[in-house]
Amino acid sequence: MNRSNGSPRAAPLLMVPQRLMMLRGMCKVIAIAFAVNQVLTTVFEFVAQKVDATLPHQTVWLFSCITCGLLTLWLQADARRAFAFARKRKFVTIKEGKERALQIAADCPKRWLVILHIELSPAAFAVQAGGPPPR
Repeated sequence: MNRSNGSPRAAPLLMVPQRLMMLRGMCKVIAIAFAVNQVLTTVFEFVAQKVDATLPHQTVWLFSCITCGLLTLWLQADARRAFAFARKRKFVTIKEGKERALQIAADCPKRWLVILHIELSPAAFAVQAGGPPPR
């Protein structure tokens, strides 16, 4: 929570160790990909069984693996695009003061994707005291 205005939305993101942030980001990506993959695989299997009742399980397994991989890549790319948009529109800023912090505006569109991108790449956005801001 940000002590200056009491708003949890404006709190600095880089107070957590980088490895923990990366782990949290990857857990989010895996959980979302797994949940969506289960739904898509179930629909695929239902439709495929209607077309061919002797559909081998390897086909469904292959579809599931490919879908999970593509979902993971898509989610990471979407997070990267959301961060680039937020940075271009100045929704992501570096707050100067006693300690420098990377902040995201509360009204940032797709804020959760911007946070996800920062969690997935914490080293790229680490703000060191006295160091130049990340480009």
